[in-house]
Amino acid sequence: MRRTAESYELDDDPARIDPVAAAAFLTTEAYWARWRAEPDISRQIAEAWRVIGAYDPVGAMVGFARAISDGGSAYLADVYVLPAHRGRGLGKAIVAMMIEEGPGAGFRWMLHTSDAYGLYRQFGFVPPPDNYMERPAGAAMVAGASRRAVAGTGTLEGGHVRLEPLGVRHVPGLLKAAAQDPSLYQWVLVPQDEPAMRRHVEDALAARAKAIAVPFAVVRLDDDTVIGSTRFHQLDYWARPEHYDQGGRLRQSPGVSIPPDPPWQTPPQADVPDTCEIGYTWLAREALRTGANTEMKRLMLTHAFEVWRVRSVCLHTDVRNQRSQNAIRRIGGTFEGVLRAHRPTIDQSPRDSARFSITAAEWSDVRQHLAELAARYAAGAARRQAAGPHLR
Repeated sequence: MRRTAESYELDDDPARIDPVAAAAFLTTEAYWARWRAEPDISRQIAEAWRVIGAYDPVGAMVGFARAISDGGSAYLADVYVLPAHRGRGLGKAIVAMMIEEGPGAGFRWMLHTSDAYGLYRQFGFVPPPDNYMERPAGAAMVAGASRRAVAGTGTLEGGHVRLEPLGVRHVPGLLKAAAQDPSLYQWVLVPQDEPAMRRHVEDALAARAKAIAVPFAVVRLDDDTVIGSTRFHQLDYWARPEHYDQGGRLRQSPGVSIPPDPPWQTPPQADVPDTCEIGYTWLAREALRTGANTEMKRLMLTHAFEVWRVRSVCLHTDVRNQRSQNAIRRIGGTFEGVLRAHRPTIDQSPRDSARFSITAAEWSDVRQHLAELAARYAAGAARRQAAGPHLR
């Protein structure tokens, strides 16, 4: 099969592929699978189910893709276009020819990418479902696998709410919660229709798959109703210099005693975050002033400081969102200042963010404060219940 794209020709003839040219790019400029040498790449090309090359007017191969298949599913790999030939639609043409114009048009396709989500979304690729699992290859991937395990943090449950790992199954409940009062979400993205909410959840799942976020659905325990969403994100892993151990402490030297760290200042272990952010938080109208937000934050902060043992947790909110700022201060966050043009708003204009944080040294006091808040909420709820429905 041959087709043209501007002055280039695309061809799926294996005999025309230049393995040396492919290896020259894949072993020096590609960010993936750099362990391979030219013989490895030549073997993979020879064993591929299908290959496509893109050729310039003089016949030099300037783009490439290969796929492996079992006859029902296919995996797309090694898609590239040389830098000098980008911007002409060659990448899109190669993918289209591979997955839509050949024998695999009806297959289930899979791939991995770190920078081309926009391209592959055009061809129907979406983040993997919750039932997808993968075992990374090689000892060099152990740290990455550990970080993915961190991003797979399980359910966090309190006395009133449960934070469940977010999934597409939560979309109907999230929509119902968001519809109670859309005016609440002037400063935070909370989709109001099913396709947008599904995309929002899928984007969160893609971030979780890359181990850069841990998204949750917030579920009320009394009736298993979804009342909002929140997540850990901006997970930051500090580098460990050679003279520090995996826990972030100076290595013990003969004759030198290193005192233990105080509680909540014990350094985190390798492959758990050193710092993180809590954000993307919203609740339904009926969940406001019920203690749900306080318990959510208590569950997440406890996990961050006592399981991951992070050094700090930060929270950001739009400087115009006074209600959110008050809520963060109420749980014990310390205001650090304003970050100008920090993040995009819903309409993609620059947003100034108010920054708050809680450090490991402050956690013990904050934890006690949160326990006192929870007790006050519980006492208030008991009084309202005893007073009867006419006073609610």
